[in-house]
Amino acid sequence: MIALIKSSLISSFLTVGSNFIAGGIQMSRLQVINGIPFPDVPWFKKKNIEETMDYVPHDGDVIIASYPKTGTTWLQYIVLQITSRGESFPSFNDVLDKIAPFMEMTGTAVIDNLKGLRMYKHHYPYNRVKKNPKSKYLYIYRHPEDTIVSSHHFFSDVRQEKIDFDEFFEDFLTGNIEYGSYLDNVLSYYNHKDDENMLLISYEKLHANRKEGILRIAKFLGEEYYESLSSDESLLDKIVRHTSFDYMKKNLYLILPQNQPKEGSEDTKNTVNFFRKGTVGDGKNVLSPDQIRRLRERIAEIMKGTEILEEWTRA
Repeated sequence: MIALIKSSLISSFLTVGSNFIAGGIQMSRLQVINGIPFPDVPWFKKKNIEETMDYVPHDGDVIIASYPKTGTTWLQYIVLQITSRGESFPSFNDVLDKIAPFMEMTGTAVIDNLKGLRMYKHHYPYNRVKKNPKSKYLYIYRHPEDTIVSSHHFFSDVRQEKIDFDEFFEDFLTGNIEYGSYLDNVLSYYNHKDDENMLLISYEKLHANRKEGILRIAKFLGEEYYESLSSDESLLDKIVRHTSFDYMKKNLYLILPQNQPKEGSEDTKNTVNFFRKGTVGDGKNVLSPDQIRRLRERIAEIMKGTEILEEWTRA
């Protein structure tokens, strides 16, 4: 079971195909559960998904929510660094298995076994999970242009095969992909931006001013964390350093067991680097002018009247 969990994050995304039909080939690799498309792989079990959608957080729980490839891991380690005062920098596998479980894959039993400050993460839309007003929710979002490119590179790298970018773009634009529409996911959390227990975090703003962003997150998590950082410049600098892209890329990778080792042989390991560029604005260099136009039209339609639309329009 541990081996399955350790490999599940990558394995779950190995089926990044969709129900999109291209060249007469049906690429149906999704399972729809409670109206949400998930990867159709053994590690995304219907039982785990359904029970975590119905899971009621405990008082004081910290829930990191996001859409895939929008800064989830980055935010997760920032929270770990803040709450441990710069001491906790566990391996990627330990975070996945034990420290901040990916709840739709692990189910609720792993979460119930957490001790101390309970932290876990998911990619569900806001209205698809139970809430507790005494828990804390942090939601990170990223410009859709960069999210598309990051997702495409990630899926291509871990599958070690070429995924047609134009087809991937169409799936992303229509929401015919894992977790459905990105824009709808963002909007579901934006509609609760003024809730006392909700903090929305812009990837771009955090990237532009990491000290200010980390202090903002610390204040949301608790006044004691904010006081520790605001009164100790060396601690704040340490957390900024440990959550820099270069430091995380150098020190964090996923250990992925090989599938079915031969009888009598030792279980060898694969290491997968989870980080690529971590930059802002890469989407403009990859998407065609027509793709940018169509994506921005969709953004304007769905995000109309929101501050996020203003952010993304200026970018």
